[in-house]
Amino acid sequence: MVSQQMLPQQTLFHGKAQAYADARPDYPGAAIAYIGSLIPDGSVIADIGAGTGKFTVPIARYGLEHSCSVCAVEPDADMRGVLLDAARPYANITVATGTAEHTTLPDRSVDAIVCAQALHWFDHDAFLAECRRISRGERFLLVSIYNATSFDSAMTIGAGGEAAAGGADGGTAASSTDALSQDIGVSGRHFRETTAEFFDHPAIRRFPNPIHYTRDSWRAYMDSHSHSPLPSDPAYPAFRARVDAIFDARADGGIMTDDNITMIASEWLSTE
Repeated sequence: MVSQQMLPQQTLFHGKAQAYADARPDYPGAAIAYIGSLIPDGSVIADIGAGTGKFTVPIARYGLEHSCSVCAVEPDADMRGVLLDAARPYANITVATGTAEHTTLPDRSVDAIVCAQALHWFDHDAFLAECRRISRGERFLLVSIYNATSFDSAMTIGAGGEAAAGGADGGTAASSTDALSQDIGVSGRHFRETTAEFFDHPAIRRFPNPIHYTRDSWRAYMDSHSHSPLPSDPAYPAFRARVDAIFDARADGGIMTDDNITMIASEWLSTE
């Protein structure tokens, strides 16, 4: 087991936890229900790279009715502090200090592993080796979920971006080729690349999840990114000016809409 002292207490999200909790988009209920339907009753779910609990809390709420518990693993102390507050009302959540490659979870202790907006940060070989170590049984369920926004990290891709059309029924299946071609923004690229890297024959689903920003929520959203300067950084005023310029160019009646699509890849993988 990796000692607590060896684990990082700061990541590129340190100092951004409250902005992340306040402004990062949630996942639609239909997407949570779909993931829940893949997980057998009574399972232990590992939420790896749990952040502030954007996925942890709704899957734990779902799990209360299905005798499931959630182990949320997060390396950053700032993010983990907000996660602990969010998890406090739920007796079926435990929070661990750990990384994707060194979760600190016991051997053979979980049934399903979910990564929400996080898989692109993980080392492929080390993470899958850790999945095999902590999984009980001959197989484990791996799930990746991303909010693939139409212009999400706008400071790195510009203010443009094509929006992808989602299914009108609240969730649509797609072939790997069709779904992975929807490279919308940075998070869409992360979904496409990590699905190709970490999965063999994934099932892919997409759910419409439009986001409506006010100026304040857009500012907080942009403040929450790993590449965004902190308010104490000398570069922050120029950054904020660019953020406001994007809002001014795209908002209608004080609201800016992002045609976000929640993308999910899942597969049962062997522990061998």
